[in-house]
Order: sequence, then structure tokens, then C-alpha cells
Amino acid sequence: MEYKKTKRPNQYVFEGSKHNSKRQKINVNAQCKGILMSALSNRRTNAGIKELLNFINLNFPANNDVIKKIEATDEVNKKVNGEANNEVNVEVNVEVNGEENGEENKISTIEKELKDEICKANSEHNRFVPLRNIIKNFTFIKFNNDNDLNPSDIINKTFMLATNKKEKYFFRNICKIIPLDTICKPHLSPFIKTLLPLMRKHFTDGKCMEDTFTVNYLLKIMNVPDEKTDEKNEEKSEGKNDEKNGEKSEEKNEEKNEGKNEGKNEGKNEEKSEEKSGEKSGEKNEDSSGNKKSWALIYKCCNTKTLTKRDVLKVLDNCIGNNYSVNLTKPDMAIIVYVTEIMCGISIVKDYASTRKFNIGSFNDDS
Repeated sequence: MEYKKTKRPNQYVFEGSKHNSKRQKINVNAQCKGILMSALSNRRTNAGIKELLNFINLNFPANNDVIKKIEATDEVNKKVNGEANNEVNVEVNVEVNGEENGEENKISTIEKELKDEICKANSEHNRFVPLRNIIKNFTFIKFNNDNDLNPSDIINKTFMLATNKKEKYFFRNICKIIPLDTICKPHLSPFIKTLLPLMRKHFTDGKCMEDTFTVNYLLKIMNVPDEKTDEKNEEKSEGKNDEKNGEKSEEKNEEKNEGKNEGKNEGKNEEKSEEKSGEKSGEKNEDSSGNKKSWALIYKCCNTKTLTKRDVLKVLDNCIGNNYSVNLTKPDMAIIVYVTEIMCGISIVKDYASTRKFNIGSFNDDS
């Protein structure tokens, strides 16, 4: 191991120490979900992780179905191994079993109780995985069990408990908690594929519920090609481009002259039609604005330009339509999009105004 000089004077640190730790990798899938947590300071991250994990395990325990599956797999493996051993030792065990049945019955009850406690402890231990250094000043707590509640539901209930609290300090070391129900790569095409099923759950009256509204339809509107179609088209177009370049140049000159004349006539007709449609839609929205549900976009980006706020708004406008209104102060449903270099987290939260922008540390100042 070689020594390297740090920023501090007269101090040297090994190359393989924590100061030179690499960023951890994460498997980005739509099924992956978790919570982003930021501590009050870097020194309090370990204490903040313990606080949050203990709070979730106490107030939101694991489902019994998960524990039963773990127990069932253990029993099946033991039976398979037991049958193989019993075939060899049948004659020897017949005489011994008659004398020791009473003692074995007592031991078996104690062993079952111990196994139940061990399975519960293992399920709680492997339920969450804290991942550091993925995002600067944040730790991502990954949910391993698919049967758990969504992070947005957990955080809504935690803020309800924080408002009705009787303790002086709810969380001592945590500043913010941000839920991420689904995760994808920070690009438009995977963002659209993961967003559509979420929008169909929460926005039942939007355009996304139509049969014709699919992923390919939305990609065409945004002028984003598929990954599979790109590879096929590139292979076919390489041989044909040289032959068609001469023919296209002649056709373009003819189309430009025709397009100028047609563009002027179409522009006038479109302006008139937009004015009429705007007047009609304005009358409808004013009449039914009281009954509409509201939504808002909460977008945050860190050191990336692959997925901008303008692109996200275009996708949401095409998915939702005019049946919902926009309210930035107190929306009924808040669509959270958190973009980083590695991943893009998406979640839909209700009662966003009560969360104080997910700043749970502000509840300690009130008391």
C-alpha cells in the first residue's frame, strides 16, 4: 500500500482507505424503490440512518407473508436432506426413537420458537439496504421486499405522526426525506416507460387512460426513437443512403417552392381555429374548475442535462390533458421527479402541502 498526502498538513493516508472510496453501483430497475435521506451534517449520517430504519421497523413492520415464505423454504430444504439420511439409518433409529420421544418433543417446541425469532430478525435486517455516495449529501435507502408499502405512503404517514406528535424531537439527526416509488435511467425513453403505469393509477380521467395512448405514441410526439428500432434502421440505411442522396436533393428543391405557398395559407387557417378553440375551452374550464383535482410538478436536478424540466412538462401535459387543473401552492397530487447522474426517481404524493417540502427537521423547531 502506498501513502498519499491529504489536504490536511503533515498527514498521510493509505490509498485503499475510505477517503478514496468509489461511488457505489446500483441496479436501476422500474421495480426498485426507496427513500432519499439527508442528514443535518456528514457526521450524523450513521445516526440518521439508524433512526429512520428503527422508526420504519417499529411503525411499519414487515408482512407476515414474507416471513412465512422464508420459513417454508427452510422446511423444504430440511425435509429433502432428512429423507436422504433416513434411508441409510432406518434400522439403527428404530430402537433409539422409542426411548427418546419424550425428550425430543420438548426440544422441538423450543427450536420452533427460536426459528421464528431468527426468521423475523433476518427479514428485518435484509429488508433495507442503505447505499451511500450515490448522490452527494444523500443516502439512498433501498427497499428489497416488493410486498412492502410504497415509500410515498410511508412518508405521508410519518408526517401525519409528526404533526400530531407529543415528543420534543421527532428526528434529531435527519433533515429531509424524499420518497422514490420507481427508478429509471435519466433519459427520456426510459422515463416515459416507467411514468405511464404510475399515471394510469392516479390520473384515471386523463388522456393516458385511452387505448391509443401507448408508449410508442408518446415517443413519436416527443420525437424520441426507440432503442431497438434505431439499431435496425441504422443497419439498413447505411447501404441505401449513397443511392438516394442524388434523388432527394432534386425533390427537396421542388418541395421548398411548393411548401412556401402552402405554408402561408395554412398559417392563416390555424390561427383562426386556435382562437375559436381557445374560447370554447376557456368557458368549459371556468364552469368545472371547482370540481377538478389539481396537480403540480416538483422537479430537482443535480449535475445532468439529459432530462430537462421542459421535456418532463411536455410528457405530463400529454398524459394528463385538460381534465385536471394546476395548483402550485396546495396540489392534491404532487409529481416528484428527482434527476441525478446515475438515476431518475419518480413518485406521486398526496397532501404535499402538509409535508413542508419533505423537511422533517422543521418540526423540531416548532416545539
